[in-house]
Amino acid sequence: MKGFNPGILSGSILAIAGLRLMMAPYPNIEPIMFFVLTTALVFGPLAGFLLGLGTMIVSDFYIGLLGPWTLYTSFTYGMVGLAAGFIGLKKKEWNRTGLTLLAFALTVFYDMVTATFWALQTLQPLTIVYALQIPFTLLHLSNCVFVCIFAPYMMKAFETVKDFSITGCFKRFWSYV
Repeated sequence: MKGFNPGILSGSILAIAGLRLMMAPYPNIEPIMFFVLTTALVFGPLAGFLLGLGTMIVSDFYIGLLGPWTLYTSFTYGMVGLAAGFIGLKKKEWNRTGLTLLAFALTVFYDMVTATFWALQTLQPLTIVYALQIPFTLLHLSNCVFVCIFAPYMMKAFETVKDFSITGCFKRFWSYV
């Protein structure tokens, strides 16, 4: 998790949870996947897991929707971050198409897992829950638009921050003197 410290993590969780709060009137249209995916690809699996888990818990608290679903929605977003982080360890170069397809796959994974847990929680048949989940998943796939448009820029910015250190700045400064 080089370059990603607890202060940045805490601030990121609060900021992203705030964005989710602002977008709460629009069901399943949220930028969380964008931030979790880009963070995990640049900073690694642990950063992705913690950001996904923390953002969902804090945003559910902000929105006033804490409940038993918070456990599985936040853990599943953490698993999305973990998976993206491990994929990022294997593949370093990304284009818009690859990022968008990864966001698509991880969004569908997230919705399938959380729908399954919802069916178990409410004792409803899986087929009915999956059928009713389709319109929400289509809305949730708006994450792919955020990823397609902004992810390359955010990843470049994260790479810059990742390599930044005060010690390195001092070394560069003194090398010129």
